[in-house]
Order: sequence, then C-alpha cells, then structure tokens
Amino acid sequence: MDNPYAAPASTTPVPDPRASYTPTPFSLDGRIGRLRYLVYGFLPALVLLIVLAFLIGQFGLGQRRGLVQLLALGTALAALAIALAMTRRRLHDLARPGWWALLMLAPPLNLLLIGYLLYRAGDGGGNRYGPPPSGNTTLVAAGMWGILMLGVTLIAAQFEIG
Repeated sequence: MDNPYAAPASTTPVPDPRASYTPTPFSLDGRIGRLRYLVYGFLPALVLLIVLAFLIGQFGLGQRRGLVQLLALGTALAALAIALAMTRRRLHDLARPGWWALLMLAPPLNLLLIGYLLYRAGDGGGNRYGPPPSGNTTLVAAGMWGILMLGVTLIAAQFEIG
C-alpha cells in the first residue's frame, strides 16, 4: 500500500558526476580537451591541404588558375567549418557558450582565443554541456606527434636544414 505522506520519488536517473565519455572526431556536441582540440581541429585541415596539393599536381591543374582557386576556396571553407565545430566543443569543455567560436573569424581575436583554448584546462567535473572527456588515446597522441613532425619538417624545408 502506498503511503500518501511519503516524499515523491523521481524516475529520472541521477548522472554520476565522475562519469566521462570518449569524444569522437565527427561529433558536433560534447566536450574535448586541449590535445584533442589540436588533433581533431587541425589534422583534418592539413589532410585537406595535402589532398588539394596532390590533386593539383596529379592532374596538372597549375595552368587552370580559376579551377585551382575554386578548389582552394572549397578546401578553406571545409577546414574553417571543422575548426569552428572543434572550437565550439573546446569552449563547451571550458563551460563557455559555443557562439564564442565566431571570434575565430576576427583576425586579431582568433589568436587570443586559440591561446586561451590551448592554455586553460577544462572543467574537471561535468558541466551543462556534458560529462568531461576521457583521457587521450594512443591514436590522439600519435596524431599530435604527426602534427609536430610535420611542423619540424616544414621548418627544416624552409631553411634547407639537413
């Protein structure tokens, strides 16, 4: 028999504040940490640029300036969309609104925003945007090493080191 004087019970489960989830590169929601922000945001842009350079060289498009400019514009817009989506997720990890990602479109402010996103650690517990992301995987660390090695290679190529 039910007690009419008992406190009402909720059927909604209470989320565990220590719970975390593993972010995926193709999701637009959730939170990502600093290392994932670099890998998920900039590695796809680098891959797009490499594919574009390969296509231009493979098909001899150097003489067709209009087509190259159109392909470059499409590549730049795709890279910008990826960077904005990952910036939004990183801002959510810092409990900031996602519309701050639009600051990436303002040249003096985008460098400050990137510095802030890379310097500041995310919230340790859950916030209104979800639980904290889990630790970095080996694949994320390998992606970061790939970005670092590519950067060192590009610098060495500029100065003809080695």
